[in-house]
Amino acid sequence: MDIRSVATRTGMVAIPAELQADVDQFHYAPARRAGDFVFLSGIVACSRQPQPLDAEGFREELRRVFRQIERLLHACDARLEDVVELQMFHVFGSGRLALGKAGQLAAIAAVRDEFFAAPYPAAVELAVAELNPDGGLVEIKATAFAPLGSQDGR
Repeated sequence: MDIRSVATRTGMVAIPAELQADVDQFHYAPARRAGDFVFLSGIVACSRQPQPLDAEGFREELRRVFRQIERLLHACDARLEDVVELQMFHVFGSGRLALGKAGQLAAIAAVRDEFFAAPYPAAVELAVAELNPDGGLVEIKATAFAPLGSQDGR
């Protein structure tokens, strides 16, 4: 993934090439380092098909989101282990997902465990009516604490 880095007074902004059009239209930073903190804008897991996504399709879409989170963190000199909080915004009962609320939450917990080990980041999960783009099922944003110049070789 090609990621452009833009220096700021407090750190930097990371913009993946595939999000440049969105950044231009909606005026946001996909990832922003401010001192020792890294803030990631929400990344949306979507069902781009009119037929409902099954459980495995949903888990694969979630993996795509967490891999993008990992790449954005890396572009900001941070790692998944540095994530201190995840915020997840769910569209429960979407006709685009063949899972109920319990199944959706279980799938997210299972995939999250593929990327995060104990002790886990703090987390909040909220229900929302809809997400952008159409077919959005869950949006995940992250905050990391990754001190610059720390002893672990960063």
